[in-house]
Amino acid sequence: MIGKLYIDGQWVDGSGEAWEVVCPVSEKVIQWLKLGSESDMDDAIEAASAAFPLWARTTYSERSGYLHRIAQGIEENRGVLVDLQMRNSGKPFAEAEIDVAAAVETFRYYANLISGVPDSRSVDIGVDGFSAAVVYEPIGVAGLIVPWNFPMVTTSWKVAPALAAGCTVVVKPSEFTPLAEMALASIIDKARLPAGVVNFVPGRGELVGRKLVEDPRVRKVSFTGSSGVGKEIMRQCAGTVKNVSLELGGKSPILVFDDADIDEALELVVSGIFYNAGQMCSATSRLLVHESISRQFIEKLVERCTEITVGAPSEGAQMGPLVSKAHFDRVKEMVERGSKVSGAAIVAGGKSSIRKSKGFFYEPTLIEITDPSHELWQEEIFGPVLAYMTFSSEEEAISLANDSAYGLAATVSTSSSDRASRVARQLEAGFVTVNAPQIVSPLLSWGGFKESSLGRELGVYGLSAFQEVKSMLFKV
Repeated sequence: MIGKLYIDGQWVDGSGEAWEVVCPVSEKVIQWLKLGSESDMDDAIEAASAAFPLWARTTYSERSGYLHRIAQGIEENRGVLVDLQMRNSGKPFAEAEIDVAAAVETFRYYANLISGVPDSRSVDIGVDGFSAAVVYEPIGVAGLIVPWNFPMVTTSWKVAPALAAGCTVVVKPSEFTPLAEMALASIIDKARLPAGVVNFVPGRGELVGRKLVEDPRVRKVSFTGSSGVGKEIMRQCAGTVKNVSLELGGKSPILVFDDADIDEALELVVSGIFYNAGQMCSATSRLLVHESISRQFIEKLVERCTEITVGAPSEGAQMGPLVSKAHFDRVKEMVERGSKVSGAAIVAGGKSSIRKSKGFFYEPTLIEITDPSHELWQEEIFGPVLAYMTFSSEEEAISLANDSAYGLAATVSTSSSDRASRVARQLEAGFVTVNAPQIVSPLLSWGGFKESSLGRELGVYGLSAFQEVKSMLFKV
């Protein structure tokens, strides 16, 4: 039912515009569908609203059972979902497999987290003749707006804790990558949740997204996407004082000190920026390398950039295409414009891949920056483009790393445990790795400082994001 919407437990035709889902590898249309309209979104919100009272009264144990069934369904359809990820997003096989495994892990984590957990706790307030309790209740209907770069992953990060908390949900997948998302909707449908508890309405953000955000029946909005859109959503939520969570942009640094293991640091740099063709909010797109090793390190890095195979999943490529023509044009224009301004020089790459006549492929690109105010150093590109600067001291490295409107992630490469701890504590980022790649676990938190995030996902923090806290006082 990939070409339909999922509303109130039924597969229905969208009443919005006809839409072409394009393969970013071949540039061919792989699916036609009718997007959701404002009327379709209204139906989905009404279905979620009607289903909420009953779903909110289910026990944690009952919800846990549903989440386990969803996880099992994803596991059983692993091959199909991996294929859809590769076809719709152009992801290499290994990356598509990781995405599906992350979805399974997330649903299982929240299923286990709430299993047997009471929904209230007694509190001794120290006053004779009174008892008290704190109760955790679901917020209500949750509007979940997910991006195109990690279909199913970010959806699972939102749907699993929302359902675990007792919320009903309306999901707005990206119109660019709806295939795996709607396959996930089909798996959820087969888990036999009550009708209306989960609804999927792919469509344009300015239409169905706005309707979802502004509707007073929706009490929680969780959005992952660009900073500009996130700020606008925050303004829209103010009209009805909605609870809102935002996971937005990033311009994350990776700091390579003079005592770093060079080969290990190279791997961290390469994976940190070129995974998923750099289409990650947490991509470590700013490299800070100590001046004493910079020449050697950059020479090796340029060599690594030229060795990365760019192409289709079927070709066993290490890096796939950008998601769409529009995004390809944006990345290309940013690099071309920025490289013409003083303070930036392209060292490797910097153009569409000459090895491909079709597809939205962009070369792994390395740019030297000498002016920290430069657009390519400060603005999120969201592609396989790495900017680098050198530093001479630990203090300078920390200062340059923190000189950003964003604060999502950071990586430190050093052989000194004292320095590792000292620097990690001073970096203004919500997820810091030391001599390690970004291994994101449901047991941890996900989110950042400054303009990167409002709230946190994953872990117990992800569950609490969909809960209201009620204190109750009783005379005994």
